[in-house]
Amino acid sequence: MALPVVKGSRYTTILPSTGAEIEYRPYNVGEEKLLMVALESKDQSMIIRTLRDVMEGCIYDTVDFSKFTIFDFEKLFLALRAKSVGEIVDLELKCQEKECNSVTPVSVNLEEINLSDLPESNTIIIDNDIGVTLRYPGIQDVEKYDEEHLQKPEGAFDMVIDCIDTIFDEEGVYNCKDEPRESVEGFLNNLSSAQFKKISSFFEKTPTLTHNIEYKCVKCGKENDIELKGLQSFFT
Repeated sequence: MALPVVKGSRYTTILPSTGAEIEYRPYNVGEEKLLMVALESKDQSMIIRTLRDVMEGCIYDTVDFSKFTIFDFEKLFLALRAKSVGEIVDLELKCQEKECNSVTPVSVNLEEINLSDLPESNTIIIDNDIGVTLRYPGIQDVEKYDEEHLQKPEGAFDMVIDCIDTIFDEEGVYNCKDEPRESVEGFLNNLSSAQFKKISSFFEKTPTLTHNIEYKCVKCGKENDIELKGLQSFFT
């Protein structure tokens, strides 16, 4: 006789980049074990692959993860985590007092975490009639590089090259997918620092999960006020 199968609840959430509604179920114990193993590995590529595999199994809709921005990915997993394990996450936060440095247990409600605002435009005017259109980094972009590389200037530069959709001037629009990577790199290298800053500022404003927390240190009594940013901040 076959054992009974417990039917899970269904929930919906909205993808920030498109406004599309996604229907999903909470992940099960087996999938949670996979996530725990991946997180313990500290391997960014393994973590992203496992997160994507689990989310694909939990989503009822047909989705193309290659088109997900990083913040789509973060927002969807946060919603999934909240309905699978619970809305409350217990963190241990360090005191900001240099001479103290002790940790204080703090509880965070995942449903109170917001996504920072999207910039009004992805078109950047470089000089007169010359400009670029950009896209936000996606999961496929992050998977190409290890975390150490992305922390370096050349890693950030590689990510910018990957995320330039088009370059345009008064004569036409040039799709960067159709251009040699060396040509796009050369275009960026010929910019002044001020011009490149216009592009890099777009990525600095990429939406991310944020939450302000005020807490009193259990040891020294200092009133702390910090901002948690990014998915990893809420699971460490």
